[in-house]
Amino acid sequence: MKVTCTGCQTIYRIADEKVPEGGGRAICPNCGQEILIVPGGRGRASPGFPGASPGADFGQTMAYDYSEVDQSRTEVSAFLERISSREPYLDEGSPMAVRDVQTGQEYPLSGAQCTLGRSGCDINLNDPEVSRRHCLLKVFGAEIVVVDLESTNGTFVGGRKIMTANLDIGHRFTVGNTTLEVVISGGD
Repeated sequence: MKVTCTGCQTIYRIADEKVPEGGGRAICPNCGQEILIVPGGRGRASPGFPGASPGADFGQTMAYDYSEVDQSRTEVSAFLERISSREPYLDEGSPMAVRDVQTGQEYPLSGAQCTLGRSGCDINLNDPEVSRRHCLLKVFGAEIVVVDLESTNGTFVGGRKIMTANLDIGHRFTVGNTTLEVVISGGD
């Protein structure tokens, strides 16, 4: 089910089975606005909207697991527009890589913009749960941006499915069954 915050216009997806029969309340993690959620409907941030069943009980605020929430296309579009105006670059003397947390294998970043996937990418991972072209890494000096390329199984940062996110050295992200960590190449 899609839930829209009227405060910041962020659109979230919440699993239908997480919404109580009588409806519920949630707090937008982006702006703090209260969102009323109608089962089988769309969330709204104001009471008395059409579609609410007569027996709907919005008295209890639910603690939804926002790791199941996707970023809205609006939020992602604005973020991508901001970073597209900047030219990616690698810092001299700080060769970056992504390291497979399980195996320790390092994949050096060949440039300031690298694709990750199962095949035909700058970094190819031997993981059947990774899409052929899964995600993109853009490096702006010490700032790294990961962008999901509409992969089948998603890209996760901090247990949260993302469409795009900022990463720093030492931050981890997961694609398929592979958890990767951003590192300085050859460093610990």
